[in-house]
Amino acid sequence: MRFIVSVILFGIAAVMVGSGILIHTVFSSPATTVQSVTISDPAPITVIDSTSLNEISSTQNISVIGGAQGTIYVEGANATSTAESASSERIVMAWGRQGDVLAYIGNVPYQMIKANGIEGELTVKEFAGSETSTPDPIGSDLWAEEFEGQKMLAQDLTTPKGNLILIATDGALPAPKEITITWKMDVDRTVPTTLFYGGLGVALVGGVFYYLSWWADRRRHRHRQGRMPKAPRPPKWRPSRKALEPRRRGGRRALGFVALAFAVPGLLAGCSIFPNISPEPAAVVKTSPRGVAVTASQFDRILGEIVATLATADEQRAEEIAATRLDGAALRFRLAQYKVRAQSEALADLFAIPAGKVRLLLPQKTISWPRSVFAVIDDSQYVDAPSVAVVMTQNSPRENYKVNYTIALEPGAKIPSVSSPESGAAVLYGETELLSVTPAQVVERYGDLLISGKDSEFVNDFASDSLQTQIGAAAKAKRVDQLGETAKFRWKDSITDDVPLVFATAESGALMMVTLEEKEIVQPAVPGAAITTTGAVKVLSTITSSLTGIEADYQYQLLFYVPSLGSTEKIRLLGYSYALTSALKLP
Repeated sequence: MRFIVSVILFGIAAVMVGSGILIHTVFSSPATTVQSVTISDPAPITVIDSTSLNEISSTQNISVIGGAQGTIYVEGANATSTAESASSERIVMAWGRQGDVLAYIGNVPYQMIKANGIEGELTVKEFAGSETSTPDPIGSDLWAEEFEGQKMLAQDLTTPKGNLILIATDGALPAPKEITITWKMDVDRTVPTTLFYGGLGVALVGGVFYYLSWWADRRRHRHRQGRMPKAPRPPKWRPSRKALEPRRRGGRRALGFVALAFAVPGLLAGCSIFPNISPEPAAVVKTSPRGVAVTASQFDRILGEIVATLATADEQRAEEIAATRLDGAALRFRLAQYKVRAQSEALADLFAIPAGKVRLLLPQKTISWPRSVFAVIDDSQYVDAPSVAVVMTQNSPRENYKVNYTIALEPGAKIPSVSSPESGAAVLYGETELLSVTPAQVVERYGDLLISGKDSEFVNDFASDSLQTQIGAAAKAKRVDQLGETAKFRWKDSITDDVPLVFATAESGALMMVTLEEKEIVQPAVPGAAITTTGAVKVLSTITSSLTGIEADYQYQLLFYVPSLGSTEKIRLLGYSYALTSALKLP
């Protein structure tokens, strides 16, 4: 009986395994879907709607064949432009959020490709515009990813819904004409996988039944031989081996069937007739938060490019290169330090943005421009080095981010709770009434505290900090005492023309970045005496002494935590950076 059951199970196993292989190979849905489109007269930009692509499959391979000819307009003298013929086989592909891509395109003609229906048939819709070209898309901070190639570019993409894929030559010439999209389909392998491995399981059970049948039969045979009653002496007979051969031959046939049942799936798998039957892991779709200035991955790429650009600028002391990634006081600091370091590198240290871990990222919650982002970066190379707060701003879609503020945090500075990078934070512009002080007021009051010290009426508004110790009233009094009666000092603090940036925190307070300008005026105390210049003041003023006096302009980038209106909490200085930006002889 067990032998019959085992044979039946082996037959079921063979049917299951064979069915699984057939369903996986012959009757399986295609692993890919391919659609192509040729644009007869392309505009400078082609965009592909990722939302429609994802209706087919979330993973695509986009192949583009380059080669474009057209007319470009080159600006000459007197703001005139001339038309020139040009050609290129260059291909640019990038993707980003829909609003960002359309803002970059602006009023330039473009065509949009969408996938329709189950098969993903591609349709092209043209959009007119009054502009002739965009800047070269490569290097724009708007993109989540960008790729470049010659003649042909093929790229696997997994783009979230609500994004656009941009394809261009250089932004001026027509976009590539031939585009092929291959979707990697998510084929359900549950049924063939279940049949295949279920068949192996049934075959294993059949093998167990066969073994039990064989073992029981062998024991019965031995039992009959050992317990057989003794016959009369003559004739004495004992069964030969040939008498047992029919039973053993049947076992061998069954044993061969067992081997065949196990060998066939193995051979099929080994010959790749049934390859990789287990389902492939689903592609990971990148998140694309809406309504914030940048995503985390986008910020990392932008920061890396800024650090690399500044390293090149610092090596060459190239002001024009630094100006592509710095703005405001951060740029003024750099340019002044370049001038000083040209005379002596020991007189000025360049403020470096560390290439470390981004501990905090707070992008502005906005879909318009200008847009800003605040971040705190730890120095992974030097553990004892202070963390650096960086603020960068993008003024328009076709401009890249520029760093406005680079601030070293105070030791032990505690950043208040802020929103997540996916949610972003509001940036408060102008003289907001939601905080205990406005940017102009915080500079005015802190400047008075630095000059007057304990005599300032605002001494109780601010918590103590190291900058007060370094350049505050006590340090200024010590400086006056060192020079004795040969010189007289005056200081004047004010806010610069730089736009203050105020990021709202989760506790209704704000992170406030401002630039304070402190003019130090040194004049002779007695007629005929001269003020001698040294160090960076000497380099920037280009004089060695003056009978009328010297005015040195120091600027401080300050990061404050400002509590909400009505709070009894003190204003805290979280970090600062400073530099001597100019020096001149008094008239």
